[in-house]
Amino acid sequence: MKTERKLRYKIMYIILSQTPDRDGFQGQVALNTARINGFREVSYKDIGGNSQKDDAGYVGTYTEVLMKGATISVADPISTILEKIRDAKVNQT
Repeated sequence: MKTERKLRYKIMYIILSQTPDRDGFQGQVALNTARINGFREVSYKDIGGNSQKDDAGYVGTYTEVLMKGATISVADPISTILEKIRDAKVNQT
């Protein structure tokens, strides 16, 4: 006789800031932490494919959150995202 196990877990969401669009609007997005596969830091590119730098000469970057079935561009750095995931797990218990 087979017994079925039902895994129960709480769905955790973190809220991140999206990258600004052409009009300058920067919305927020809530992401399910169970669907996140990884992260990739990417630099802003101009039309010619060159990295864009700010007034101080630093390359502007954003983070791509790689998920099951989607990729979301956010302004938060990877370290902040990992901290928010860790805090969400701590607050869950």
